[in-house]
Amino acid sequence: MHFSDIIGHKEIIRSLKSAIDEGKVGHAYLFTGPAGIGKKTLAKAFATRLLCHENTANPDCSCPSCIRVETDNHPDLITILPAAGNSIKIDQLRQIQRELFYRSLLSERKICYFPNAELLTEAAANSFLKTLEEPPPGVVFLFTAVRSDLILPTIRSRCQVYQLFPVPYNEIADALVKKGVGPSEASELAGLSQGLPGKALSGLHKDQAEQLLGLDEVLSSSLLDLFKIANELEKKERREVLGVFKKWERQARQELLRGSGSELRSRVNEFILILEKIGQVTAMIESNVNLRLVIEEFFLTLKTTGKNC
Repeated sequence: MHFSDIIGHKEIIRSLKSAIDEGKVGHAYLFTGPAGIGKKTLAKAFATRLLCHENTANPDCSCPSCIRVETDNHPDLITILPAAGNSIKIDQLRQIQRELFYRSLLSERKICYFPNAELLTEAAANSFLKTLEEPPPGVVFLFTAVRSDLILPTIRSRCQVYQLFPVPYNEIADALVKKGVGPSEASELAGLSQGLPGKALSGLHKDQAEQLLGLDEVLSSSLLDLFKIANELEKKERREVLGVFKKWERQARQELLRGSGSELRSRVNEFILILEKIGQVTAMIESNVNLRLVIEEFFLTLKTTGKNC
């Protein structure tokens, strides 16, 4: 995720870039706005730039840090999500505070990101006020919330606060056209978005996962593209994801039944392994295992299977 991926909010982006370029990055930031406004996208893009080895984080940057952020496995980007009970507990933050004092592993900075900061309990928030006010060197806190008044004043007062406002219609429409959407569809999506880029993009990408769900297309895709597909699939109901895997299972069986041609014979073992893996994956999805991890592990298997069979 990069600043160039964001629709609108140019002044905020300019301010954040200036802070980085001038060496004036603060220790805590709070981004607020309604769902779909782009606050989480902005926070993630800011984190990408802060962690980038090249200090550019442009879309073509292939430094180890940018790749790890893109695939959600950067060791220095700590994301704090609600525990059981739909709130962020004090025990979670005690563990995080210990981790923050360890040396960063991949980048010069360490980011502590709260994508649902309004879910911090008062006890949890108060437990790390001193760390928030005087963090270890290189640590930056990022918070996002629907409204700033949902954040405890003790947290809010220690942050640089950026409120995100609805994006003008023409900026959304122009951005969609640049993404390859036809002018008519872009105009319609922008008009229905109510100034929320996320709403316009959800209309555009609602079938994004399905567009690359043929098994052959998946097998020929890069791992990075597959992780993006995993991100889209994670947002769906489990029954929908199961339907996708059932579709791949049918396609793999059809390839085996074709049973002729030297190229196909050379791929028989590959399709057999894929069928075995799909059986394991469907069982795990039905048993409520973490959906994102299951899908990504399956894609990793696909790529290694293709190389070794």
